Formats: sequence, C-alpha cells, structure tokens
Amino acid sequence: MLAKPFSLVLVYILTICNTMILMSPIIAAAAPFITIKGYTISLDYDIYARMKFMFSFAAFLVSFLMVVYLLFDFLFGFSVRSSLKNCTRYEKVKDYDFLTDLFNQVKSKFGEKNVKLYIKNSDEINAYAISSLGNRAVVLTRGIIEHYLVSCKDPKAFLYALRSIIGHEMSHLVNKDFLPTFLIIVNQKITNFVSSAFYTLFSLAVNASKWIPYFGNQTARTMSQTYILLNLVITAFNRFVVYTIYEFLRRFVMRFIEYRCDRQSAKAFGGQSMALALSMLGESGYFTLFSTHPRTKARIRKVENIKISDSVIRPGIFDSIASYFSLFLLPVLCLYFAKQAKVDVILREYLRDHEVIHRKIATLWHLVSRFF
Repeated sequence: MLAKPFSLVLVYILTICNTMILMSPIIAAAAPFITIKGYTISLDYDIYARMKFMFSFAAFLVSFLMVVYLLFDFLFGFSVRSSLKNCTRYEKVKDYDFLTDLFNQVKSKFGEKNVKLYIKNSDEINAYAISSLGNRAVVLTRGIIEHYLVSCKDPKAFLYALRSIIGHEMSHLVNKDFLPTFLIIVNQKITNFVSSAFYTLFSLAVNASKWIPYFGNQTARTMSQTYILLNLVITAFNRFVVYTIYEFLRRFVMRFIEYRCDRQSAKAFGGQSMALALSMLGESGYFTLFSTHPRTKARIRKVENIKISDSVIRPGIFDSIASYFSLFLLPVLCLYFAKQAKVDVILREYLRDHEVIHRKIATLWHLVSRFF
C-alpha cells in the first residue's frame, strides 16, 4: 500500500543529492568567502543569499527540464522505443500466433487495449513490462516461452502458465509501477545534461580568472582543486551511500508490489495457474525491470488458494493515489523551487523591460520612417 509513495520519496532524495552535485561548482566558488572561527563556520549574508538563489534556481531548472522531458516522452515515446531494442512484435515472429488469443484474454481481464506484446530474442528466462506516460509494452523472452513449453506436461498447462506471467506484468502496467524507476531515469538524464552545462560554465570562469593580475593563476588553481574535491566527495557519497541505501530499501519495499501483481494475476486467471507458473521459475523467480522478486515459495503460498474474480482487475485506491501523487510530484517541486528562486519576479521584470525596450524601438522606428 505504501510501497510506491515510499519509493517516490527515495527518488526525491536522489534528486536532491544530484542537485548538490550540480551545485558543487558554485560551492567551490564560494569557498574562499567562508570563514571559520573556533567551532563556528560563517558566511557573508550576501554570499549566502546568492548561493541559496543558485541552489533554488538549479533545482527549478532540473525539475523543469524533467517535466519537459516527460511531456516529450508522452508525445513521442522514445524511452520505450529505446528499451525495445532487439525486441520484435510477436505477430512478426514465426509460430507465435498462439499468443494472440492469450494476450487478448489478458488485456480484456485487465481492461487494457493499448498495450503491445513483444518477443526478445534471448535465452534468458525473463518477462517484464516497460512503459512511459504514453506507451506500454509487455516483453517475453524466447527463453521463458521455451522454458514453459519444455516444463509443462500438456499444452493447456503451458498456455495457463504463460497467461499468468503476462497477467503479472500487466498488473505492473495498470498500477503504473514504472513511475519511480522512470523518474530516476529521467532525473539521471537531465542531471547529466545540466551538470555538463554547469561544468562548461565553471571551466570558462576558471579560465577567465587566470587573467586577473598577480593572483589569477593561484585563484584558478584553487577553484579547480576545490571543485574537483567537492565533486569527488559528493559523487562518491551519492553513488556508494545514497544509491546503496536506495537499492536496499527498494528491494525490500518492492516485494509487496510483486505480491500484489501475483495476487491480481491470480484473481484474473486463478491461483493454481499462477502457482504453476511460479513453481517452474526456480527458487528466486525471474528478474524484472521493476524490482527484485521475493522467493518463489513465499509467492506460491500467497496465491495458490485465490479464486478467479468475475470483475475486471483494476488498480487499488491507494495505488491510484500514489500514481497521481507521482505524476504531480515534479510539477509541484518545479513550482516550489521557482517560487524560492523568484523566477516569477524575474519573468515579470524581463517582460516589463522587454515592453519598455520594444516601445523605445517602435518609437525610434517611427521617427526614422517619418524622416525618410
């Protein structure tokens, strides 16, 4: 119930840490103005105000670019297309026509029409769902299909087991379990872009400081060394501490999501079919893009007695709330940091100055026109 909101909080923490990496050049530039007296560290208020503004503006910029990326991805779906490399629509794969009726049953039971099924040419025993805001797909590897074909005693058991696995992945899609991981991917892409831009600007500032008489080279050297040290410390902390803690907590929390997907697939097609599908996957199950699966025996115990439900399988109320919360998280953060950085004031002043400049140019053009 609380797995997805908890994951989103962890994503937000990662965003803050990545923003700190972006701000390391600014912190390095302000380092010479920090004074230490005894056990007290002080900073001139004007410098503090500027650093606060730059931090808020950087956070706003990252959030804004993430929102723009999500919008373009919704329109064009390039993140899903990039994840579908080496994958082929099942209709184009020979001897896989039997999946048509199977996949239609799953889509009907979950009330979904716009999901596509792909086959990945891999011997890995795997199945996963990938999605963005506008495109969704379920991927089966050749390995998992052949594994069930060999392991099942009769064709009916083979079809039931494979249908339950597709139902499990469809549950991920209808509950939008992709959102926390998708936001992390978007955050990393935008952070890398903005970080490169900041580094370029910082390098230009360092090169410009070399022209300062007498102390130019020393100032440039100090700024560069401070930046390298801060960037190293923050990057190491982000990679080895924050991401490690995040992965540990994510693997623990996401187990509850895996149980929910098993349960919903069991409600769609019966607990015995889901238990049969799970029993053939080995002790640890198969890997998924969304999470690390709990042990197979525990999963079987939770689903084997579930009866088929006559109703369409839909997301629970808490999963829906968590999904809407995740969709509004970035715009809210973007507006918050925009307010902290006083972006609205900057825009109003720009528009006002732009209007004054435009009026002056228009007057000048009118005078020139009359003169000629």
